[in-house]
Amino acid sequence: MAAANDPTATGGMTGDYETRGAEVDHQDLRLWLRMMALQKLVVNELRRRLRVSFGISIARFDLMSQLDLNQTGMRIGELSDRLMVTTGNITGLVDELVGAGLVRRMADPTSRRASLVRLTPKGQRHFTAAAKAHEVWIAEFFSTLSRDDKRLLFDLVGRQKASVLSCIGNSAGLPDNKISAYSPRH
Repeated sequence: MAAANDPTATGGMTGDYETRGAEVDHQDLRLWLRMMALQKLVVNELRRRLRVSFGISIARFDLMSQLDLNQTGMRIGELSDRLMVTTGNITGLVDELVGAGLVRRMADPTSRRASLVRLTPKGQRHFTAAAKAHEVWIAEFFSTLSRDDKRLLFDLVGRQKASVLSCIGNSAGLPDNKISAYSPRH
């Protein structure tokens, strides 16, 4: 099939999800595979750039982004819910970030048994720089699309997200605001 040999269809990459599914005649499956291939390309490059430029993983970046949005601090369980990973994963990340001086634990004034995590001033500066670079990188990745194309794509993907949530009856049991993607305030 011609699409399998077309490097523009996969960004010149071979062996990704989309290439492997190129001979499938199901348009829905091909669209899903293309979306997965794009997501994988972007995430892998973001992962590389965050590591090289700021010495942080995507997981650390995501955790710090939640703390940036909630400057009074957050409980481990709340971070776990928002990032959709286990509290054990969050505890490990927090321990690493505390060790690097980027976050600190503090007493939760509403509960003697709980603690809050928040960015340190050093962590805030580090995250602000990483978030600005992240935004530039994302803009670079989508720079070939016009403003109208971006709006259309955003609307189409939003409609599809709503449709999928309707189909599954939101079986994840999460409110929509915990399902939506990270949106930096910077």
